[in-house]
Formats: sequence, structure tokens, C-alpha cells
Amino acid sequence: MEKLSDYIRLGISPSMLFPAAFDDELEHFCSIDRCCRLSEYESLETFLPFEERLRAEEIKKIKEYGKLLNYNTPARFQTEGAWNASSDDPDERAHAFKAMKQQIDFAAEAECPMIVLTGTPDKGPARRPVLLERYGEFFMKCAMYASTYHMLTVIEPIERGSFKNLILGPTKECAAFIKSMQDQGADNARLMLDTAHLPLMGEELKEAVQASIEAGLIHIHMGNAVLDKTSGFYGHTHPPVGVQKGCFDCEELTMQFKILIQTGYIPTVPGGRRASISLETRPYPGVSGELSARIMYEKISYAFMTALKELRGV
Repeated sequence: MEKLSDYIRLGISPSMLFPAAFDDELEHFCSIDRCCRLSEYESLETFLPFEERLRAEEIKKIKEYGKLLNYNTPARFQTEGAWNASSDDPDERAHAFKAMKQQIDFAAEAECPMIVLTGTPDKGPARRPVLLERYGEFFMKCAMYASTYHMLTVIEPIERGSFKNLILGPTKECAAFIKSMQDQGADNARLMLDTAHLPLMGEELKEAVQASIEAGLIHIHMGNAVLDKTSGFYGHTHPPVGVQKGCFDCEELTMQFKILIQTGYIPTVPGGRRASISLETRPYPGVSGELSARIMYEKISYAFMTALKELRGV
């Protein structure tokens, strides 16, 4: 009997599912431990702690349970100051690269196949060209360093002009950026998408996927978005699938899966290449992280199998 895992390697974000993990490295270890026990999910989406012993224990746990870690760099690289790779201050730019090299080293310790980067703070159209030039230099150095570990360096498009407000926002611009990096020798440069960001960016999935495939779409985050300002989940908050006032539940997920199948990202025949997709969401209000993960797995699985059957005319 066919199942989701025949076509998709599904993952989940421990730090999103257990938000205390963002602020406490011991809580981060606990989030890894709890997500490793979720048999429905084969990969994890997060970063690793600075504390060496905890980092080693997390990696040991990940390997013990046979999970794959897709390394998502911490959000501090999206902020002004010493972590900003596009800063006007050359010392801050140098610090940002040194800090990212350390993150790449952490990812290599866990044998991660990819490290996911994002853009830096946008300062409007007039400043954008110079900021993008600086970021391009930063990205190339990161890609070259990651290539020594045979690791892909991946850009995640995130909204510009609202919410996070990063320079690499519109998907087509991100695709063009990745193509430029590839043309300059970054053979390991790739693109990913987060379907939950698209409503915040005013983009449609089909067009975003088509633009991304041309640049090398390697990974997708799925989740939800809320555009109603009266909701506590409004904006860039990573709400769970099917939450009240959200954009996406089973019907919308089914349409998303149809597009991902039709565009070729998800294979139509089991037994070969599988698509890499992960959930990046917070838990349901008042519901444990584990139960939230299992509820969302059932929604994702139902939506995918429904899409597959409808496309086959079954």
C-alpha cells in the first residue's frame, strides 16, 4: 500500500515545535530528543548549540534514531549588528562570516547535506544594490567553505517590505541570485522555498516553484500563515496547519501537493528519488508539541495521498 514516505522524506523543526529551544540550549537538546522519537518524521530542521558537550549529545541522538539534520542557521544572522553580513561596518561583516563558518563547522559535525541561509536586513531600494553586493561576496565565501565538506549552501526566500524585511525576498530575485552565484563558481548553491512565507510575500506557489526549479530547488518548508491582523498568529509566526484564520488546511495542502507533483518536484513513481519537505510550525495552542506534530502529519499525509489520487483520476 502506497504511503507518504514512498515519495517524500518528511521532516520537522524541533525548535519551532518547542519554542523554548530558541532561548535555552538545554531545552534545545530536549526538543531534539523529543522529535527524534517521532517516527513519522525522518529529518530535523534546526541549528546546533554552541556548548560542545550538548552539541555532541544532540548529534549522537540524531544519529541514534537515524534522522537527517538539515541545518537552519539561527535568526541572529537576519538582524542588524555584529551578525549582519551586509553591514556598513567591515568589522561586523568579518564577524558575520567568522560566525557563519562556525555554523558550517557545526553542520559538518552532524554530516548535514545542506546549510540554509537567508538574506540580511533591507534598507530600501536605494541601498539595496550595495547590500546585495556585500551579501553576494559573503555567500560565495560561505559556499566555497561549505563545499570543502561537500555541503549544499541554500538560500531561503523571506518577505521583504514587511515582517522580517530581508533583502533576499521575492522568489524570482532569489532564483536570479542563486544563478549568479552558480555562474561565479558556487556549484553547491541551491534554493529552497517555504510555502508559509508565500502569502506574506504576495506570491503564488506555482510561479514560485517554477522559478525555483530553474535555479535548483532542493528543499521545501511547509506550514501555515495568518493574514488576519486580529489573530495572535498574524505575520511571520509559523502557525500550525489548520489553525483558525490561517491560509492553509487540508484542502489547500492538497492543491499545494498537486502543484509540487505537476511541476516535477515530487516524483510520480515510488522507489527512487524522494522529495525533501519539512514542516516548520509552532504547536497548536494548548496542545503538546508531540501531539501537534502527529496531528499535522495526519493532515499532510491525507492531503498528499488525496492529491496523488486526484491527479491519477482515481
